[in-house]
Amino acid sequence: MDHLTTEQLQKMLLKVSEKIIISEPLLTELDTIIGDGDHGFGMRTGFSAVAAQLSEKTYASPYELFKDSGMTLIRVMGGTSGVIFGTLFIGGLSAMEGKETLSVQDFADYISLGTQSIARRGRTARGDKTMYDALIEASESLLASASSKESFETAFQKACEAAKYGVENTKSMLSKKGRSKNFKDKTLGHPDTGAVSVSLIFEAFHETIC
Repeated sequence: MDHLTTEQLQKMLLKVSEKIIISEPLLTELDTIIGDGDHGFGMRTGFSAVAAQLSEKTYASPYELFKDSGMTLIRVMGGTSGVIFGTLFIGGLSAMEGKETLSVQDFADYISLGTQSIARRGRTARGDKTMYDALIEASESLLASASSKESFETAFQKACEAAKYGVENTKSMLSKKGRSKNFKDKTLGHPDTGAVSVSLIFEAFHETIC
């Protein structure tokens, strides 16, 4: 598969929402260890709203679909997580403007621009033990797949694996951002919860296509 329609992308975002919702206990447990324990609840709340929205509406373009989903996350979740995960959805919208379907290159550009927006907004970089550590791995993997003219099936499989690799890397990092930085050495050995959320999103992308 080398292009995705708006309808296929909507099904993909529904799958993302479902996976995040059912993963709330896992995310809550992880965030309780090195955070304030509310990440899972916030993600479930935000993506429950997205799921309800996607179940009731149809969209004319990928741009409208992702913009509506991102703005819903920001509005419903609030706080830092709402802004950051909302930015993941709206930060790269310029890559979708005027397009009725998305190629692997289009989607890779979209995620890359969103990743850059998150880095600027969150003032974060690789190694800070944040969701960015998983996201940058997935983004770079998608760009490599696009450059190699790979299919969505292959691109999403590799991006999913790359995101999980990013999650594993966070286990050996000290938190430098957010409330988890207050736990200092206690964060060692534990994955960043936001990075886990990112890996779940890319896992859902892969599962939808395959």
